[in-house]
Amino acid sequence: MKTNGMKRTLNICAISAVSALFLTSTVVAAEPEGITKRKVASCPLNSGGPSLLGSNWRVSSTYGNKISEAVDMKMTVNLDTMAGDTGCNKYAAKFKQVGFTGFTITQLTRTRKPCMRVSTGEGKPTVDLSKIEGAYLRIIRRMGSVQQLDDGRLVFYDRNGKEGLEMTKVN
Repeated sequence: MKTNGMKRTLNICAISAVSALFLTSTVVAAEPEGITKRKVASCPLNSGGPSLLGSNWRVSSTYGNKISEAVDMKMTVNLDTMAGDTGCNKYAAKFKQVGFTGFTITQLTRTRKPCMRVSTGEGKPTVDLSKIEGAYLRIIRRMGSVQQLDDGRLVFYDRNGKEGLEMTKVN
């Protein structure tokens, strides 16, 4: 009887070892098609296109409202910040990645110089930079994902999926 019990124990151990080997070998699978590994120096602000790291952009519209060419609002993407110029103040928006394509602004700082009005051309209305700056900084805080389009535009979407900011690449 002792021999039978010992054989059962050995059989159970052998089955457990083979099962463990089988399970670990099935866990190692090929990377799913369409998903790419991120390089160490790649930008955590994933736009679905080329890395945004070090790229420069000009704000061209907010929620579909065109920004006048007279307003020079720019943004540069760094490793953990989007920094730029609102036309009268400098800003830096720290962000962290959320999931694979999302992000959230964790901190936003800016200089505090007074803004002025700029002309959009003779006989045309002037633009109050303080209002545009305030709106832009509120809007950028609401953004949650970004997409780089083939035509050179960068589109930011709010957390509801609505297009909030559109930018054009600056060389």
